[in-house]
Amino acid sequence: MKKILLLLAAAAATLTASAEGYQVNNLSSKQNGMGHVGTAMKLNSESVWFNPAAAAFQDSKFDFSVGITGIASKATYTSLPDYTGATPQKHFTSDNKISTPLYAYFNYKPLDWMSVGLAFNTPFGSSMNWGDNWAGAHLIQSINLSAYNIQPTVGFRIGKHLSIGAGLMMTWGKFDLSRSLLPIGADNIQNQALIGALQTVVPGMPNIFELAGNRSLMSLALEGNAKMAVGVNAGIMWDINEQWSLGFTYRSKLRMKVDSGKIDLKTIDDPTIQQVIAQLLPTVGLDPTKLTSAVVKTELPLPASLTWGVSFRPTPKWEFAVDLQYVLWSAYDKLDVRILNPEDNTPVLSIPVSEKNYSNTLAVRIGGQYHVCDFLTARMGMYVDESPVSSDYLNPETPSMTKLAYTAGLTLRPTRWLDIDLAYGYVNSADPERTGSYPYTNSVLELVKQKLGAAGATLPDSTTDFSGNYTARAHTFSLGLNFRF
Repeated sequence: MKKILLLLAAAAATLTASAEGYQVNNLSSKQNGMGHVGTAMKLNSESVWFNPAAAAFQDSKFDFSVGITGIASKATYTSLPDYTGATPQKHFTSDNKISTPLYAYFNYKPLDWMSVGLAFNTPFGSSMNWGDNWAGAHLIQSINLSAYNIQPTVGFRIGKHLSIGAGLMMTWGKFDLSRSLLPIGADNIQNQALIGALQTVVPGMPNIFELAGNRSLMSLALEGNAKMAVGVNAGIMWDINEQWSLGFTYRSKLRMKVDSGKIDLKTIDDPTIQQVIAQLLPTVGLDPTKLTSAVVKTELPLPASLTWGVSFRPTPKWEFAVDLQYVLWSAYDKLDVRILNPEDNTPVLSIPVSEKNYSNTLAVRIGGQYHVCDFLTARMGMYVDESPVSSDYLNPETPSMTKLAYTAGLTLRPTRWLDIDLAYGYVNSADPERTGSYPYTNSVLELVKQKLGAAGATLPDSTTDFSGNYTARAHTFSLGLNFRF
């Protein structure tokens, strides 16, 4: 029984912030107002990130840009209808905290044909909070992922119209998540089977699922830090003439490795149930200390991307741009989590590899800006970003949608050396809602089946799909400052 409960506990550690949406696009207040275009635009210090080659076209000696974006997002889950009418549909809405990606870019031109820059930003991140006691708590309660990047960069002009550039991406991160060890509710068919099996092991054990109601009995909280990974951000820009520019960038894949993740076991805040669990754990041979002292090792890929861009300036006041970004999400095909004894690095237990099977995606971004006068520039844009997750692997960790977004922004220029950038974006699903399922295996029930099967006991299938309809939406608000001298 110790193995049974440990296996289920470890299975909770397989969750990561690994769904569509952990790539962050809000990394420039100016570009947030233009649908995140910028690959073929001359953005001065911000080109250090959008296209290192374009930084060589900077029109001042020094340029510095800093900003922050607030992302207010919500997701909803609705259970599939029971056409018999016996079970009413359940509705849940996430209560996510506001995410705040930030950036700082600096670029210096020591020579007319050369630029040297430095970028700091948060290119990947995710935040989702469904609460402790919702229908999918056994899949995810809350999760937060942040990745931080420092990128020294150099750019060179080759003649009047062509430039190249590259930066060294040095990225690290941290994450935390929580997950219930078992589904919620005494009416869950797997819970009914499990309590029956446990009562055969511990005669007279009360039905703790009934005592708990719609609350989680036990949950795991997992946190860890990812070591620094190193990649490259390289680009080329062809400034054809005063009207047209073409750009291309490549960002390499990174692997965020976690070697020392920690686990915390939490029980329901109910004295009666806590007493039952305290009596049960020694009976089944579970040592919580062994679990909470284990080390979690895993890795999460940050995918490579290819971006093509074009900008068109029909007059000095107008500029239009289009970016096509191809993201190689197929790098995320599976997740392998190891639970190890820190003393000798031997497995505490083995858990199955979680299949992800992400697909490569295409994002289309369109934006335009109009220089109204010397002290005001207005912007608008939109983008469509495909989801890499198939309906067969759709889960509430971060509900994956093909995103359709509309943006607007403006720049106020009180002096010739200062820009104040403001932007707003509304992000919604391209479809009103998305229906999907996610395979879930009740590992405790599976092992109990194996143990009692020899005795002729019949238990239901331990694997089931968590299915439902999802919607997701977000509002973004950006503020940035740009200094040049």
